[in-house]
Amino acid sequence: MITYEKVLVLKNVALFENASELALSDLISVAQEHKLKSGEVLLEANQKNDHLFVILSGMLEQVVNKKTIQEFGPRQILGETTVFSPASLGGEIRAKEKTFLLQVSSEQLYRVMALHPTLAYSFLEELSRRLRLLEKKD
Repeated sequence: MITYEKVLVLKNVALFENASELALSDLISVAQEHKLKSGEVLLEANQKNDHLFVILSGMLEQVVNKKTIQEFGPRQILGETTVFSPASLGGEIRAKEKTFLLQVSSEQLYRVMALHPTLAYSFLEELSRRLRLLEKKD
């Protein structure tokens, strides 16, 4: 994928939909690209994480006690909260099939957010929306 195609994918991710294309392009420029083979482990069980992962294609699965408890596909993210407060995502995260994703460290994300307030605003807006939904459930 070229940068413009990656920007289009990120614009369809709720956390980034209100960020400027320039902000997303800068985010992509600092991201590491990963290509995982089916079964390859991205994060070990109980491994602390301070990265944000954006799945561009393929599928990841979260496995606890040899059982898949959650799957993640294209345009989904992992680590949107652990990027601010390092913690385990719970269980092993591995590729269910050939997967292509972007990885951004907390430090890289903070730098791009400082340069592009629209990215920070978009991120906070989506996290706030999710928190309100959780509050309604209680």
